[in-house]
Amino acid sequence: MREHHSIVTAGLLGLCLTMTTACADADWAPTVTIPMGSVETATSMPESPVPDTPAPTTSTPDMPEGFKPLGSVASGLFVAVPEGWVALDLSKDDLEQGLRSSGLSGPALERAKQNLQILVDNKALWASDPASSQVSRHRFATNLNGYCQSGPETTVDELMASARTELERLNAKVFETVRTPIDFGEAGRVTYSFTTDGITVKGTQYYVPTRGKVCIVTLSTDQDGKQELFDSIGKTIHPV
Repeated sequence: MREHHSIVTAGLLGLCLTMTTACADADWAPTVTIPMGSVETATSMPESPVPDTPAPTTSTPDMPEGFKPLGSVASGLFVAVPEGWVALDLSKDDLEQGLRSSGLSGPALERAKQNLQILVDNKALWASDPASSQVSRHRFATNLNGYCQSGPETTVDELMASARTELERLNAKVFETVRTPIDFGEAGRVTYSFTTDGITVKGTQYYVPTRGKVCIVTLSTDQDGKQELFDSIGKTIHPV
């Protein structure tokens, strides 16, 4: 049964996932979503045990030096992130333990768990750079999330057009929508920024339609000079 569902842009999801209490006393900004039309949610599909398969190794040509693999068959997606990042595959890893590893505790931890529950429900990948919060004026941790959802066949161009429309509707500034090569083949890359609570977040999203599903990877930061890193991560995206 198909139902209307929203794909998380998650530019705001990681807002308070930092190594400090700078955001602990502030209200979480609301989750931003991009309606992508009629798709089937992960929870509406029959569940069946799926064995994990080995992730790509560091000998994979597209694995950048100093990166580690993240993902599984259950999550439907593999990607590589820097070795120093806290990385969770929420199809099997414990969210609370991962957030504690990022330095969260108390009320901030509970808010993070609540706001990231949608990622758990969709067996998403989540990663965060604890060190980045130490050099951020706002103690914002550069972060990633990615997941796949089943739905009708679509194209990279259609996804980018929809993303641009919805981001602009939400008062984000879209810099570029472009096709880009990745490990899997091709993705749509959308770069944008938005400002919330005085923090300008710079985001890059990758949209990968494949075999009746769409995989989306979102990277967010409040720092300049991260695009090269984001592009290196984006090139490793591989739906399974």
